[in-house]
Amino acid sequence: MSATISAGKWRSEVQKMANDARDGGDYLAAAELYEKVLDLGGPSSISMAAGHMRKEAKDFVKAERHYQNVREANPDDPEIYMQLGHFYKTVGRYGDAQRHYMLALQKHYPNFDEVKHELRAIHESKELLREQERIDTLEGAEFKGLVADRLLPRKLEQIQRDYHETFILSRLGKHSKTCWGKGRTIRGVDAIRGHVITSMPCDNIDIFLDDELIYSAPLQIVPLRWEKKPSSLRKYVFNAWIDFSDFPVGEHEIVLCANPLQGEPREGIEWRREVIIVAERLSMELGEHSPAFIPQLDSDSPLTVVEQVNRLPSLVRKVTPGSYPGKLDTVAVMRLDQLGDMVVTMPAMRRLREILPTSRIVGLVGPANAGLASTLGVFDEVIAVNFPDDRYQHKRVMDKRAQEAFAAQCKPYNFDLAIDFLYSEHANKLLPLTGAPVTMTVSRSDHIEDLEVSFDARSPSGGDCLSPMTHTAKARALSEALALWLDNNAQPLPRTKPNAEPLARYGLSESDRYIVLHTGSSFAQFLRWPHYPELTVRLLKAGYKVVYMGSDEQQKARLPAEALEDGRIVYLDRKVPFDDLDALLSCATLMIGNDSGPKHWASLRGTRVVSLHPGRDDLREWGQVFGGVVLARRVPCAGCGIRYDETECGQDFACVKQITIEEVLREALSA
Repeated sequence: MSATISAGKWRSEVQKMANDARDGGDYLAAAELYEKVLDLGGPSSISMAAGHMRKEAKDFVKAERHYQNVREANPDDPEIYMQLGHFYKTVGRYGDAQRHYMLALQKHYPNFDEVKHELRAIHESKELLREQERIDTLEGAEFKGLVADRLLPRKLEQIQRDYHETFILSRLGKHSKTCWGKGRTIRGVDAIRGHVITSMPCDNIDIFLDDELIYSAPLQIVPLRWEKKPSSLRKYVFNAWIDFSDFPVGEHEIVLCANPLQGEPREGIEWRREVIIVAERLSMELGEHSPAFIPQLDSDSPLTVVEQVNRLPSLVRKVTPGSYPGKLDTVAVMRLDQLGDMVVTMPAMRRLREILPTSRIVGLVGPANAGLASTLGVFDEVIAVNFPDDRYQHKRVMDKRAQEAFAAQCKPYNFDLAIDFLYSEHANKLLPLTGAPVTMTVSRSDHIEDLEVSFDARSPSGGDCLSPMTHTAKARALSEALALWLDNNAQPLPRTKPNAEPLARYGLSESDRYIVLHTGSSFAQFLRWPHYPELTVRLLKAGYKVVYMGSDEQQKARLPAEALEDGRIVYLDRKVPFDDLDALLSCATLMIGNDSGPKHWASLRGTRVVSLHPGRDDLREWGQVFGGVVLARRVPCAGCGIRYDETECGQDFACVKQITIEEVLREALSA
């Protein structure tokens, strides 16, 4: 019969027989028939049904194997973690059951009350307590003192919270030193993010600058995650994009108010007052490659700031070996201590000159070092700066007038970079006075303030003043960090194993022009670009085959059925063996994907990559290293760091969703 009907028809018939066996209570037969469906190329979701049947038939070893296969194929699906929780509870592994129920919660299982009930039942069970006592008895003491308690999985009662009414600011400028003082500093178009937890129903968030209303928008009500018990509290989220370009520079008072529908707002709960510093916009040279940098908007436009920002073209970064922001025409190097300190730093300074052969390097050195500094062949100019070590105050000191004079002396140089090689918590405080937009120091990591780059090493034994690393090495490491910032020297590592056999398993050959689309993300579904099915249609029209790495059957339903049937789309919704995926990525004409492991992997193999980067972090830091293009949206809230709780965004993840198909297609089809 199998010779006269299609494979798909035969698979459907076998699945019907499996369903009948299941409904008839013949669980072992049903399991074997579902496994036959898998052998015939059935979807990975059939593994779940096979696992259920093996569990009912008391074949727990094979049942667990099926469930684990589903988990590997769909690591972000909360349903499989719920089912694994049920399975481990059935077989008496209560610790594993608790862990998987917890994962179901973290993956946002839709029935929160159900999984919460299961967790509470497990936590209160005597079986879990006995299992834990048995494990503790078996554990040896050899590594007990080395175990990091902070890494241990938390129990439900440790994750759940008793919320209280409050007004939280997640983002309000960047803490900086400016000529107007030190504080929360805002430049150009910026985002003010936060949330309000209150028992009073609210509608809008109003923001006032020096008593002038500058922003008003609806609040977004979102769930209170991990609340211990139901309450009248509600969480309201806001993400205000505001253009501060036309406000006077200097210090201002800002008031944020969540407007209650009834009653008066309360300070610290529905409204909050802060002091900010409005500073001049960053120059295009410094900001153009940053996803948080918004070019000058049209203040006369009828469009809102959000509408104008969302209409900007996406940021396109051609991956290069370097990512240093801006120029390096003039560099300040500080070594404001004694002669011996200068000597041990000399290898780092000479390396700096090798890295920057055409830059003007100005040495800001202590009077004891000025003579030696002028003989090193490193500095184009040496300036002696008095920064004495005070024996009574136990630190180096510089009074206010001397600090102002130091800043005035530095100002004409327009330093692009300032580096401090003094291993002290005091000297780096002078770095902002140089006026350099980028600063680096070798100072202790717990003493860093307002600096971009630091390096430190501590001794594994003895006090804080002991270190097994020479000061020469620490200082040289800082120079090497700059060298790698300018050129990371990353080289692709092409695959060397044969490709024909692994490609053939997916109906492909090395001569095929195919594009791999990796649509998933290891962190969260909300960081995934939503337009891959539409992009697939456009790539097919351009003459490419598409290897579509999907996460579920829903995506498959949005793809052209004919292309799936004739092999122009190879749809992968389960975990692919390492060697197979290595071959697929290595031989692809192009790989397009979210910020995920496979995009880095494809780049390592020398495949051209177009990656779509969310705004949670910097595309220059986490874009692929070995070539290709990174696309990202310019959004003022870039750098939010959101990874687990999508309710915190407040702008519907415009940093991902607003990347257009046309922009991706343009980069994909460019030579």
